[in-house]
Amino acid sequence: MTEGRIIQSVARALNILELFENSTDLSVTEIASHLDLSKSTAFGLINTLAHKGYLEQNPRDSRYRLGLKLLRLGGAVQRHNVIVNRAKPFMEKLVEEFSETVHLTVERNGMVVYIEKIEGDRAIFMQSAIGAENPMYCTAVGKCLLAYMPEAKAERLIRRMQPMVRRGPNTITDVAELRQELQAIRERGVSIDDEEHVPGLMCIAAPVRDHDGEVVAAISISGAKSGISSKLVARISEGVARAAQQISAVL
Repeated sequence: MTEGRIIQSVARALNILELFENSTDLSVTEIASHLDLSKSTAFGLINTLAHKGYLEQNPRDSRYRLGLKLLRLGGAVQRHNVIVNRAKPFMEKLVEEFSETVHLTVERNGMVVYIEKIEGDRAIFMQSAIGAENPMYCTAVGKCLLAYMPEAKAERLIRRMQPMVRRGPNTITDVAELRQELQAIRERGVSIDDEEHVPGLMCIAAPVRDHDGEVVAAISISGAKSGISSKLVARISEGVARAAQQISAVL
């Protein structure tokens, strides 16, 4: 892999965090010494990390330790790994049954994030990769996650999405229409993207729930619309919903 431009201040901040792998707490002087930085430079970086919650200062001795923000981020990574590991066998079964691409996604900061992707034999080219993001309002997985999240959060995200840019011939760009679509998704249990995100592409998604019943992810099957008949839409919908329920049962 070719290396791009490295931002020195970011690299230094990450180096500071890595020091705590072997130390419970450190002073500004110790951090500066370990990384061969001036105390003023070290203090500026430490202060920024503390302000963002990645470090916290002990008021008794002014030494620094890792902050709770890292614990939350670590928990998010662990949750995603658990979801992927437990979902993958069911995703593979869907690929085997329908020979189309299967995605597993979550919502982060108002966007759909792909955390797993398995391509089938009939897979067409799609600009989706693990870690990639897409809008929520025009993707089956995004609409699915919107439909099942708390209403206040969904409304807040919908306001942030304005204006909803047309990306395919059937993109929903009206807020009232999107709300109707979210209600329809809740009623039928699956979400459908019929050339809303990419012309010629159809996608069907269903919600994945954790042990508390909260929707934490969405699973989908995507393929060329020309190869998906109305009868196959019904079969895929049943298959995706079944897989989502099976994954939910093991979370």
